[in-house]
Amino acid sequence: MVDRGSIEIVMTTIAALSSPSQQPATIDQKDLERILTRPLTIGQSGPTLIISSQRDQIEVVTVGNLLNVRDLSGRSEFSESKVPVVLDFFLKLSSPRLSSYGVNFIIAVPRSQPEQWIRDNILAGQISVKTKKTLLGGSAMLKIAADPKTWNVKLEPREDKISVDFNATEDTQEVPDLAHLRQEMGEQFESMLKFLTELGL
Repeated sequence: MVDRGSIEIVMTTIAALSSPSQQPATIDQKDLERILTRPLTIGQSGPTLIISSQRDQIEVVTVGNLLNVRDLSGRSEFSESKVPVVLDFFLKLSSPRLSSYGVNFIIAVPRSQPEQWIRDNILAGQISVKTKKTLLGGSAMLKIAADPKTWNVKLEPREDKISVDFNATEDTQEVPDLAHLRQEMGEQFESMLKFLTELGL
């Protein structure tokens, strides 16, 4: 099993994709302060709106029809996570027509010679045979059916670790309730670790 104590959880995210809203939602700072701890930082660059609470270690990014709520705390316990509450607040604010949502994790797994590990365990050995060139390493993007989810798993070498970007997406018009979302965060985290263990990482 992937050594839990050695992995670094860079970010945990729930993202929701919806049909573009006709009217941009108006956000009241007082309402925001009911779900996020002050001080809040609010910034806008073009169509991208970023709201963050340093004390909660939560960041909200909205751009077009994508809402992304990020937990930057590095915690692997999700029963008290604020991410579902913040997501719910923003979805109710604009009442969009949802098309999908995803539970996502970015983690770093220690591994000496990460490029070679990806080469030897993920990439096709036939590459060198077909091209008659030495394959030194690389990164990989995997798409896996995990009904009702689709997993997109990106593996990239980083010095003495492998960066794993794991995204479990489901096409749906309704996001589950808060308790279910928290449970799902835990389940998908465990599924990710199991999958990485099966890969030999």
